[in-house]
Amino acid sequence: MMVYYFIRPPDAAIRPLKENLSGSEPDPPFELQCIISIAAIASICIFLLLSVSCTNSNLDHAHRLLEAGDFLSARTIYSSILDRNPENFEAHYGMGMSLCAEAMYKMELGLGCAHDWYPAIYHMNVASNLQPNTSEVRRTLAILHFNLGTCHNREENIDAAIRRLKNAIVYDSTLVKAHNLLGALYQTGGNLDKARQSYRRVLELQPEYAMAHFNLGAVAWAAGEYSSAASHFSQAVELSPGNAYFEQWLRKAKHRSG
Repeated sequence: MMVYYFIRPPDAAIRPLKENLSGSEPDPPFELQCIISIAAIASICIFLLLSVSCTNSNLDHAHRLLEAGDFLSARTIYSSILDRNPENFEAHYGMGMSLCAEAMYKMELGLGCAHDWYPAIYHMNVASNLQPNTSEVRRTLAILHFNLGTCHNREENIDAAIRRLKNAIVYDSTLVKAHNLLGALYQTGGNLDKARQSYRRVLELQPEYAMAHFNLGAVAWAAGEYSSAASHFSQAVELSPGNAYFEQWLRKAKHRSG
């Protein structure tokens, strides 16, 4: 059967990119990062697969603890199960989810770091190896790598962040936030061509993603292409009416482009 888990820590806030100077005007900041919460993992139907014949009461108890948000107690039970059966798919998946919840909790307390995500990724990798055709495990791995990449970026380890974001895209090529953050990091490093490619991929996946239009405008602005910047900012404004920030940069681009 399929069991869905909804663990709801508060979503982390989006932290804006530092502004880069370009002449007398700063470049427009663009969306840089946002940890994907456990709630978001659940929202894309990530689930634990339980074998029909499974009657393990310990597993069931651990799953219910995880569902209730008691990831520490759930982790203890999953660990005990894995001591007896190291190839238990459900226990590795559950362990990965409980470790993911713990990493999120540490982030919310301001105590988290990139290394908190490695144990969750390890157990999800084992689960993936045990059942290679489970697409939900791959999608969970994509989110874990995205979150790890975001943490690396917060720690200013940009090369590691880019590697993890690329991993996330390998596991789930449709993960919009990974493409968008990858574009932001390329833009930060001055690689405007790769930044454009990443943002355009975002719009292929989600054409009405206003922030990606704004980000393309930011790339055009950084390249001195003010007419193009105005066009992209205009699209962002159309998709996000009343957004004073987008409107501000649209006015600036129109002024620059004459």
